[in-house]
Amino acid sequence: MREMTAVKKPLKHVVIFLVLTFIQTWLSYAAIIIFKLDAVGGLGMAFLICGGMAPSLIGVIMALITYDKDARKEYFRRFYQVRRISVFWWLFILLAFPAIHAVTALITLAYGGEMPTAHLLQSIIQNPASLLPVLLVGFFVNGAWPEEWGWRGFALQPLLDRFGFVKANLLLGSIWAVWHLPLFFMPAMGHYQMGFTGFWFFVAQSIGLSMIMAFVHLKTKQSILAAMLLHMFYNLTFNLAANFSGAYERIVYSLTLIAGVAIGVYISSRRQAEA
Repeated sequence: MREMTAVKKPLKHVVIFLVLTFIQTWLSYAAIIIFKLDAVGGLGMAFLICGGMAPSLIGVIMALITYDKDARKEYFRRFYQVRRISVFWWLFILLAFPAIHAVTALITLAYGGEMPTAHLLQSIIQNPASLLPVLLVGFFVNGAWPEEWGWRGFALQPLLDRFGFVKANLLLGSIWAVWHLPLFFMPAMGHYQMGFTGFWFFVAQSIGLSMIMAFVHLKTKQSILAAMLLHMFYNLTFNLAANFSGAYERIVYSLTLIAGVAIGVYISSRRQAEA
C-alpha cells in the first residue's frame, strides 16, 4: 500500500502540472485568437511568450512545492551538471535530427519532390556570426528553456514509473501535441500553414520525438539540459530548412515517428528479456 501511494502521489502532481499548464497556455493563446492580435509583435507576442513558457514555469513551481529539499537540489543539478551527458550523447544530440533531414532530402530527391529553400541556413553561411543569436533564441525562446523544465524535467519520470516507456510517451507525446493546438489557429505561426491534416502528422512526430527524448533522458541520468538541447536542435534543424514543402515536412515527421517507435520497441524488448 505504501508503494502504491508513492506512485500515485507524483502522478497526482503531474495531473495538476498539466491542468495548470494548459490553463495558462490556452488562456494566453485564446487572447491572441479572439482579439486577432499579431502573434509575432506587440501585445500578441507578449501573450505568445506567456503561453509558451507555461510548462517550465509551472514545472519549476510544482517541483519547489512538491519535492523535498534533496529532490529540489537534484532537480536543478539535472540542468547544470554537464557531466551527465557523455561524449556519445552529445554527438547524438547534435547529429540525430540533421541525419533525419538528410534521409528526408534523399527520399525527396528520389521521387522528384520539392526541396526546402533553406533561407536561414543560407543566411548563416553568408554571415556565420548570426549563428549565435539563432542558437540563443532557439534555446531561450523557441521551446527548449520555456518547456523542458516541465515536460521532461517534471512530468516524464512519474509517467515512466507508472506506465512504462511506450505508454508513458504515447500519453505525454499526445498531450504535448494537443498543447500546441491553438497555434494552428494563428495565421502568423507556421503551424497554421499545416492545416487539419498537418496537425495529425504533428501529433505523430510529437509522439516519436517524445520517445527519442525519453530515451536520452534515461541515458543521461534524467538530464534536463539534454532535453533542452534535443528540443533546441530539433527546432533549429527545421528552421534551417524553412520554407520547405508540405511533403518534405511530413516525411520528416514520419521518420521522427519511425525512429521513436524503433526506440520504443528496443526498450520494451530489452526489459522483457531482463524480466
